Amino acid sequence: MRRLRWTRYWWRGVTSLFTGQLRICPQCGAMYSGEGELLAAGAIETDAERRLSVYRKDMAYLRDAFGAVFIAAEFVVIWLIAGTESMELAKVVAAASVGAGSLVPFFYFGRKARLAKRDLKQLRGARQRGQILQPPQN
Repeated sequence: MRRLRWTRYWWRGVTSLFTGQLRICPQCGAMYSGEGELLAAGAIETDAERRLSVYRKDMAYLRDAFGAVFIAAEFVVIWLIAGTESMELAKVVAAASVGAGSLVPFFYFGRKARLAKRDLKQLRGARQRGQILQPPQN
């Protein structure tokens, strides 16, 4: 039932509670009735798509978390530059390098999220065309 939630086949899931259980192919996303009749080809999200979707969400959460770290590092830079009496060059360089260093994981996880989104679009498109693609290895 949960896998049918955002598809146009959700009503079939509701009626299957009373008539008989639906079977779903985890590789191609096809939906079959309890008697083996094909109801819809490529209708349901495959296991590979679900795993990739969860991976993409995790990478986006990490990217956002490191975005917050970057903002905090920039506050430190501003505080060190504007909040102290004497502006020593070492403080400014250290603060700027901390700020720039905090951008590295932000860009890394952002790239991973974009790549996962692209791969997820490819998998969904292949499922809708009736093809079975192997999920990319991350």
